[in-house]
Amino acid sequence: MPTTLLLWGAGLGWWHSTGIEYVAFGINTVLLLGWGLLASRAAGRTWGRAVRIGGTDALLGVAFALVSTLLK
Repeated sequence: MPTTLLLWGAGLGWWHSTGIEYVAFGINTVLLLGWGLLASRAAGRTWGRAVRIGGTDALLGVAFALVSTLLK
């Protein structure tokens, strides 16, 4: 949903649409990191383990986007 709102706002002219896909990609990567961190902390993991899990979630998201781009 955040990406949809970001792209919708750019389409309405609220901000420049040039390079908005990079901003959306960065926001999604940070969201994956944050959600992985929060979920693992809620499951009782230590901070170090939670950061590694969140980082892995973010890296998997980046890998998925890269593979998807290469297959198109």
